[in-house]
Amino acid sequence: MRALFAFMLICSAPLATAQDFYDPLTLRTVAVSFTQANWESLLRANYLSETDLLGTVMVDGVNYANVGIRIRGNTSFTALPDIAPGVKSQKFSLKLQFDAQDPNQQLMGYDTVNLNNGWRDPTFTREVEFNNYLAEFVPNARANNVILTINGENWGVYNNVQQTDKRLLRTAFSNADGLRVRCANNPSGPGLAYSPTLNSSYEIQETGGLTLAQATAEFIALTNTLSNASLANPLTDVPAMDQVLAIDPSIWTVVLENLLTDDDSYINKGCDFMTYRDPIDARTHIIQRDGNETWTQTTWAINRNFNATNKPFLNRVLGVPELRQRYMAHYRTAKQNLNWAATLQSRFQARRALIEAAVQADTKRIYTLQNFNDGFGTANIVLTNRATNQSVTGLPGGSIPGVQQFVEGRANFLSNAASNPELAVTGPVISNLLASNSTPSPATPVFIRATVQAAEAAISKVELFYRANPTVIYQRVTMLDDGTSGDGGAGDGVFGVQVPITATPGQIVAYYVMATSSNSFNSLSFAPSLAERGPRFLNYGLGNNQPIQLTEFMYSGNQGEFMEFTNTSAQAVDLTGWVVKDDQLAAAGFSLSAIGLLQPGESFVVTEALDSTFRTAWNLAPTVKVLGQLGAVGVGGAGLGRADQIHLYDSGSTLIDRLFYGDVTYPGSIRTQNLSGQAPCAALGQNAIASWVLSTVGDVYGSVQSNPSATNARDIGSPGTFIAANCSSDIVFTNGFE
Repeated sequence: MRALFAFMLICSAPLATAQDFYDPLTLRTVAVSFTQANWESLLRANYLSETDLLGTVMVDGVNYANVGIRIRGNTSFTALPDIAPGVKSQKFSLKLQFDAQDPNQQLMGYDTVNLNNGWRDPTFTREVEFNNYLAEFVPNARANNVILTINGENWGVYNNVQQTDKRLLRTAFSNADGLRVRCANNPSGPGLAYSPTLNSSYEIQETGGLTLAQATAEFIALTNTLSNASLANPLTDVPAMDQVLAIDPSIWTVVLENLLTDDDSYINKGCDFMTYRDPIDARTHIIQRDGNETWTQTTWAINRNFNATNKPFLNRVLGVPELRQRYMAHYRTAKQNLNWAATLQSRFQARRALIEAAVQADTKRIYTLQNFNDGFGTANIVLTNRATNQSVTGLPGGSIPGVQQFVEGRANFLSNAASNPELAVTGPVISNLLASNSTPSPATPVFIRATVQAAEAAISKVELFYRANPTVIYQRVTMLDDGTSGDGGAGDGVFGVQVPITATPGQIVAYYVMATSSNSFNSLSFAPSLAERGPRFLNYGLGNNQPIQLTEFMYSGNQGEFMEFTNTSAQAVDLTGWVVKDDQLAAAGFSLSAIGLLQPGESFVVTEALDSTFRTAWNLAPTVKVLGQLGAVGVGGAGLGRADQIHLYDSGSTLIDRLFYGDVTYPGSIRTQNLSGQAPCAALGQNAIASWVLSTVGDVYGSVQSNPSATNARDIGSPGTFIAANCSSDIVFTNGFE
């Protein structure tokens, strides 16, 4: 269990990160206030230009001023039914931008809030449960319900869906600054099919450090690879494709879109998805981004649109037989929770109980209360206008199955072996996956073994997939049951193999096992079942008594971000040729050569500020060594992000120390904005952000306030000062905790 730390955030806007704005069991009220009497007319007039109207928002008794507010959505706004002749429904969806005027203002850690109107879902539950189902498997928005009021008037229940942005990406990727492209809703979406020019449905949302022209060219190159690169030789062509597109992680996205029948999706329309290129390994991931029309089509084929040439990920990549069987194996895993009685009934009924009274009081809702009640049941419902009590026509109308009807019908359809023979069979059964040592020293050979049993057919082969570091793709090696591969006795059903790497200190190796059946489909199975989405890890030790260690850091400060390193050894260390890197390990890094010789007990600081400016801000003596301009063009080394990594390498490129951090990536850990993070003695060199603590004035680390910045804001920390006496042996216990 991660430790929880109470801390104070020094900023000009309210922030409550300890609360979970998307807690599925909480029904909050979001109270919006406008000063303009004609605010509704202004919102409608601003729709096409996406211009914000400023308002005040109150949540849990906290007021947030100057929030940018606008109507969001496509047909969920333009096709809203009339509530009287010529009068459109007022149940429009809203986007709230809390940082519209104040870049530091957030609501419980979020700067953007999406309130959706329950389009084609009288129960207000499908979009919420769809997103939360997907979030168990892939990077995806979380969701719950809220009650909206506007200028004191009840606007009813809304679906509160997390923005697909950097904050979301930080939960799955160590770097959220990569090339990000959004594909908008389009009935004939481009589907990542190649075009020499950028299709108008695409929007480059984040260039990943490139110019817009470069980012556009890189994205077009991705579509060209997907559409035209050879896949004739799976042994060489599939790894080449995997270096460009993260195949296994993207398979999970299309599996889940198909399973829960996402109408606005890559697999259906070739639209309403996002691609994200991870800067660490340069692989692009397909990510779902719109779930407001789901849980409706019980008989979608599991290979829907696999023959559609305008969707090359389905048509070409999943046309490779082994990759198709990956899709089937992941589908079997994902559909295990598609069970009304065992899993989903309790979730939907709990949500119904939470919102039912609010739905009854909602005079703005699109559909009738009868639709709400029947929407959880076992029969089709005809969508009916609340205001007119007439059947809704056009896009917001028609009929949809009750939620229970869909779940049971979809599960029955998928379980039909005659209709879905590839899904009905299974791969071998893998259990007891073990490493001979999960935290070895670099010189220690490591064997991976697993018990594998045949299912409907004999075992064809068992393979270990391993990733030597986060910058490369997974490699594969055959596991044997021969008694000489770290597997036990020959023929005992236990397969093993030595991990074929020459390890280095601090190396982290991800791995999983794949077993292939000899049945007619060559069905696959995986352990762990999430494969690349949830591998196991080997964490190679850094060794004892590393001479230089990270002792303090602040990723964002009024006086500039900084890192402090200290010579904790008894010998002077020459830092010529040493570098510090963030999570972009392929980069050259920030040179530390100018530090020269670092004496025992001496600390130095690396900061984004000018060294003279930083020294003045913290009243540092001239003897304290400071290197400035971290991240500056021409200097080298990237600045730190809210979720990032810090790596220290010596002149021989040996990793000396590292720290992975991020309060979103590692829930419960510290956020070092305007307050530095300090390493208790037992945390030094351990890459354990959960053990780090925030600075407070007068603490045992000698923390003080900085001088005020130009905006009269201060930071708290102790850069350049490490109190070695804190780490005397009498306060460090053998269990590694203080």
